[in-house]
Amino acid sequence: MMRETAGQDEYGSTNPFDPDDLPTLNAIGPTIGGGNDFEKYAVAVIIVFGALIIGGLMAASMTFGHRNGFLFALGGATSAWISGNALLLDRPRIYALFVGIAALMLVASTITLVL
Repeated sequence: MMRETAGQDEYGSTNPFDPDDLPTLNAIGPTIGGGNDFEKYAVAVIIVFGALIIGGLMAASMTFGHRNGFLFALGGATSAWISGNALLLDRPRIYALFVGIAALMLVASTITLVL
């Protein structure tokens, strides 16, 4: 059987996997990429728990009828979203600024719930 060109099968569609690499496809772990991928998992945990905290503040503010607390939490969520975009665009100062704004707004939301 004649081998097809790299990345294509007999129908001409591309295949991201080389058949000769099948033994390494089943290996799971951070050593596959040649480096440490624990940072990706840490960022995922931070994002998930950050979203739960912000969503919880928004829900608590709505439940107790604190409009200002809800708006502070919404502003914090928006600032956190903008900071994520700044991180993707490699703008560390803008990222730090919006993380600080988000933290201040979320603290303000918490204070409105407590007082």
